[in-house]
Amino acid sequence: MKTIYSWLKKFSADLPAFEKLRVDLASLGFSIDNIQKIGFEGENVFVGEILKIEKHPNADRLSLCEVSTGAKIHKVVCGAKNIAVGQKIPFAVVGAKLPEGVLKKAKIRGIESEGMICSAGELGLYGYDDSGILVLDNSLTPGTDIREIFDKPDYIFELEITPNLGYCLSHYALARELSIFKGYKLEELSFKVAQSKGEKEISIEIENPSDCFRYLGLIVKNIKNKKTPMWMAERLRKIGINPKDDILIDASNYVMFELGQPTHCFDLRNIEGKKIIVRRAQDKEKIKTLDGEERALSKDILVIADEKKPIAVAGVMGGFYSSISQDTSDVLIESAHFNPSAVRHSSKFLNLKSDSSFRFERNVDSEIQDKAAYRIAELIMENNPDAFISQIQDERPSIFKRDPIEVKCDKINSILGSNFSNEDIEKSLKAISEKYVGAMFYPPSYRSDLKTIWDIAEEVARFWGYSNIKSETSMRVMPSKDHPYHQALSFIREKLCSIGMYEAINYDLISLKEVKAISFNEKMAVELKNPLSSDFHYLRPSLLCGLLKNLKYNLNRGVDSIMIYENGKVFALENGKILEKASTAGLMFGKTREYYWHAPEDFLDFYHLKGAVSYLFKDIANFSFKPVNEPLKHFQKGLCLEISVSGKHCGYLGAISGETLAAYDIKESEVYAFEFNTEVFLRYFEKDFYVRIKKSSPVSQYQHSVRDLSVVVLKKYSWEEIKKEITGIRDLLWVKLIDVYTGKNISPDSKSLTMRFMFSSMEKTFTDKELNSKIEEIYNKLNKVFGASLRS
Repeated sequence: MKTIYSWLKKFSADLPAFEKLRVDLASLGFSIDNIQKIGFEGENVFVGEILKIEKHPNADRLSLCEVSTGAKIHKVVCGAKNIAVGQKIPFAVVGAKLPEGVLKKAKIRGIESEGMICSAGELGLYGYDDSGILVLDNSLTPGTDIREIFDKPDYIFELEITPNLGYCLSHYALARELSIFKGYKLEELSFKVAQSKGEKEISIEIENPSDCFRYLGLIVKNIKNKKTPMWMAERLRKIGINPKDDILIDASNYVMFELGQPTHCFDLRNIEGKKIIVRRAQDKEKIKTLDGEERALSKDILVIADEKKPIAVAGVMGGFYSSISQDTSDVLIESAHFNPSAVRHSSKFLNLKSDSSFRFERNVDSEIQDKAAYRIAELIMENNPDAFISQIQDERPSIFKRDPIEVKCDKINSILGSNFSNEDIEKSLKAISEKYVGAMFYPPSYRSDLKTIWDIAEEVARFWGYSNIKSETSMRVMPSKDHPYHQALSFIREKLCSIGMYEAINYDLISLKEVKAISFNEKMAVELKNPLSSDFHYLRPSLLCGLLKNLKYNLNRGVDSIMIYENGKVFALENGKILEKASTAGLMFGKTREYYWHAPEDFLDFYHLKGAVSYLFKDIANFSFKPVNEPLKHFQKGLCLEISVSGKHCGYLGAISGETLAAYDIKESEVYAFEFNTEVFLRYFEKDFYVRIKKSSPVSQYQHSVRDLSVVVLKKYSWEEIKKEITGIRDLLWVKLIDVYTGKNISPDSKSLTMRFMFSSMEKTFTDKELNSKIEEIYNKLNKVFGASLRS
């Protein structure tokens, strides 16, 4: 928010110098940017008139000028190109005090100069063309002191108002905050406005009190002089608002930045049926707003309507057909308190933002509506002595009350790590709210952000200063234990990072296009009622939505290999309720390693992905892969496996389908991914440590023995099925698949598997005959169950 130092001083005359004020504002949580010093600060600079211009005898680019300051004519050397005889200009005499120092008599190329014709920059003035001298109004009298023409020194600065300080979005509110926390005197609001006279002309009706807590309408009639005063127009320009030179428009803007209450002026002639109705819009209803656009409304949009049509979008923007025109003489001033969520919804739906909606969305003071309306009426009537107030109607379905907060001084000190006395805490809370009595704190009407004891503690810290809280604590360090979920995440991170994968973090919110891209049923997707934009319309049903976007981003920047994973939450609707689950997903694409001249290129494939998942799950009991007949639609059929733990489904891994890749505009095809429910690791870490750790087992002192076996089986049998039949053989330590072959000398419907077995006994070293017997036992079992035959 652009703020003017002198405007602040109007409400608090004893504010300190600006540099001290900067420190005060920073200590209260405000950040100041773009400080601009304006106005003239100096002495002995007068209005001068150029009487004569000649060329400098010793310099082609300089001129000799005669300048009159009324009582005296001065000879001066000037290098500006925009000088002309008869111009009125700012002239600094020798000894003048300027922002850059005191002006001394000087010789320029052999000619003595008795002063200086000044540019705006040399006077310290902003907002003027600084390419040449500053040309003044020709009606000014030579010899007039420049200080009578330009503003006194002032500061304009940009104040960053964070969402929790939304109640400070005005000059008065900022002065009030400084008064409370820094002790400066605050000038209370008072207005010289006559009471209404005449009969009731407009009726006001609020259909839904939950949308509009208060609506005050004030009618001012017989307005003849609509010109905006110069002082008001100048202030509006300084804060970046372009004045319209119409007091009915400019006064409304002025009061918003002065008091923080958005208002609106309706032309009384254009309110049909003499009714103001605060209601929700009807289906297919339309309104032409002040920006000239016709907008279609929905039934959730809050509008201000007359008897026939909407005349404004409540809290956002007025309507075109009820706006102020050149011949408007009677107005209805609206000053209301709308529900922040209703205004926010309208603003988002219509994609229409304004200074008004910005303030309503952060909630306004529920007790300032009458003051804002009176202030606008006062500003209008200052230059309209014949104008009068004909009606004031304040509709308030219910008084906006806040629940009191129980104050416990010990709790506040515990939160802050401070040792403020009870008296100090009470003093700070009484400064904020006069209603504070004993142990109950009643937040003032403008502090909708104060809801809990934690909020109160923050105000105490702001009042006494964070610098007065020592950076130490008396709290004992309590023994703690990591939550199983966090232990699980740490375990997963450690494992996946150890194989070269990088962690990604994406938003939980995605678009409808992304929901459809992974072929998820949009009826089961969790939709936001009031999304920030169409890109953040749904909660993600899968972590792969974000990882595929990460892949596309990297591919577009020339990255040829990526291995990433993410831990996060996924969401879906189940039986009408929102189901939230912890999930882990990973994605692989590209080369296995950077280019190395001594080794051929190797690319990531399905088996690299399967190996990574196997490595991650190797400590989880009863983990296995299962074939999938009908995989999820974003996986390729035939290149997808189910991840199973203790016979229960846990997740999937496989190649991403071409349709899904095309939906993300990814042209590459060899993209592999996995996703599983992190709960399986959570259950693992819920067990005690001694249960989880691997127990040592005795190692045989006898030599182990290795044998290979090659068999031919039908392709329909998977390695998992075959391995399951083998694992029960006595003295078998492990079995590994070391080769799969199809082709010459093998039937088209069959495949050759070469397996390696390791045997070990705690009692003896096996003889060749015993080993051959065990291999024969394995072969017979495979022959009987799968019809396996020895490969010749």
